[in-house]
Amino acid sequence: MRLKWAVRRISVIFLVLLIFIFIFWKFKETKFGEENSPDYEDNFDAEKDEIFVKNYLKLMQMGRAPARPVVEKKHNVEESYWCFLSPPKNVRKPRSWLKMAGIEVYSAYFDDRENSLFPGNSAIQILAMSNHSIESKIQIYCNIFTPTSYSTVKGYIRDIWQTGWDPRDSFQVPSLITCPIPKRLDHAENMQVSITRKRCRDVEVSMKVIMNPQNLGPEGKKDVAVCVKGLDYQEDISGRLLEWIEMQYLFGADSVSIYHFYLTNQTHKVLDYYEKHTNLKVIPLSLPSGNPNSPIERSKYLKENRPQKRRHELLPYNDCFYNYIHTHRYVLIIDIDEVIVPIQFDNYGDLLRDFEAKSFGYRLSSISSRNVFKFPSNFTIFPRHQYMISNRKRSRKTSTKGEYGKSFSSTATVATVFNHFALHKLSPSVAKSQYFSTSEALKLHYKSECPWESRNECHQLEYDVIEDTSLDKYEERLRKRVDEVAMEIGLT
Repeated sequence: MRLKWAVRRISVIFLVLLIFIFIFWKFKETKFGEENSPDYEDNFDAEKDEIFVKNYLKLMQMGRAPARPVVEKKHNVEESYWCFLSPPKNVRKPRSWLKMAGIEVYSAYFDDRENSLFPGNSAIQILAMSNHSIESKIQIYCNIFTPTSYSTVKGYIRDIWQTGWDPRDSFQVPSLITCPIPKRLDHAENMQVSITRKRCRDVEVSMKVIMNPQNLGPEGKKDVAVCVKGLDYQEDISGRLLEWIEMQYLFGADSVSIYHFYLTNQTHKVLDYYEKHTNLKVIPLSLPSGNPNSPIERSKYLKENRPQKRRHELLPYNDCFYNYIHTHRYVLIIDIDEVIVPIQFDNYGDLLRDFEAKSFGYRLSSISSRNVFKFPSNFTIFPRHQYMISNRKRSRKTSTKGEYGKSFSSTATVATVFNHFALHKLSPSVAKSQYFSTSEALKLHYKSECPWESRNECHQLEYDVIEDTSLDKYEERLRKRVDEVAMEIGLT
């Protein structure tokens, strides 16, 4: 009997010793191990990428090219309970580039919406740019800190880019990194997050997570917020921008967010006015490391590198979308040379509710408006802050579905957005992008010249025109309001 108990004691002591050695080894790895080894290595192979692109284009011609999934299957939360981490010494504000694990992190948002990826958990959604695609190529770990605790979990990466749009991988690519939040941390009011490519690795700098707004008010979510990509204009666009902003509020938008690289002082006078008097947010924007950021060089770079510019645009679009997921029902992503005009109704809210009522209970992802072009008229004289309302001719031809359309994306069902429609969806029960009829809504696209994508039909678009009456019912109110603001600001 004594021998039996002695063996048991020795076994318990041996097991405890093994656990202690394991914990000490993990602690050593976290604090001291691999300090000189990089957390990120760029193994991009240009020759392999060229071969991949050629093969992919062949598959596209045969109609067999694979597409990345836009709905994610269920994954379990993988938490590393043995990590010993120190709270980061520096906490960076979101919307400022922070390089971690070779990835340029821009912002992080708390997201408690129902989803198919981690269906039982809330998540931190991190928006980032990386050199080349990182989806499915690496493992990523999220260190989540609250005021009283922390956790290391395995993250999930999605490229906000479809290979079919451009299969080349020689560019910086926007990504959404989803970090599931363990249940025990779910109700923390403040969070910060860092990412690593090695498990249980300390990082001195983290990013503050943008949490849910505390009070939405008695009415709950507003109908529509509008998002504009990073504007970069060396010339004065104050008059055109003033008119465009007034249109958004006239059509029923509650909030407008405008990201910008560079704008003139006169243009900033317009933004300052609306930032003071309306729900307009002005957000300075820069490019991540490895790109020029002096105004002239950056402007030239963006104009000369269109494929990269298209990828950079997706990051502020998605940052803006996540900024409104808890406060607005829909987010409209649109450019300042475009306006979506409600035809049957006077505002976006009524337009969207009517469309929802006719959708037979489907969970909508995005609702797109068909496009018509409006080119400059040589026979119309107008103040520069009344350009859109004064141009009464439009192309007779309406662009086909999927061409130049812009969409209202649902904050209840969408995980990421593209320029023209919702991309990743939160669950498989969400419908693909739907379309307003031209009798419900129309997107007016004011272009100085015919876009090169439509070069084969430019003559038809520019010269086969009809009278545009879509703005008639708004004209008096718009002209009055635009004139008042122009006078107050001092535009001449």
